[in-house]
Amino acid sequence: MFTVEFESDASVITTLDQEDRFEDVEMALVDDGTIYLRQFDERLNEHQMVFMSYQQWVDLMTAYHSPEGVFRLDFSRGE
Repeated sequence: MFTVEFESDASVITTLDQEDRFEDVEMALVDDGTIYLRQFDERLNEHQMVFMSYQQWVDLMTAYHSPEGVFRLDFSRGE
């Protein structure tokens, strides 16, 4: 599951791990071409290096071409 938000100087995508194993990951695409990836660690009260699931990475890549809103991708196999 991911959200897409448009701010005055950036597009912000947040992905939530659907299996609740990893913290939310935020990617900000700033107007100057800078991209920020961050993940907050509540124990240390600071942002840390990003650890995420493949599903979260796919959310981020899919969200790049998505309109503003909330989405969920279906990872079931169509055999």
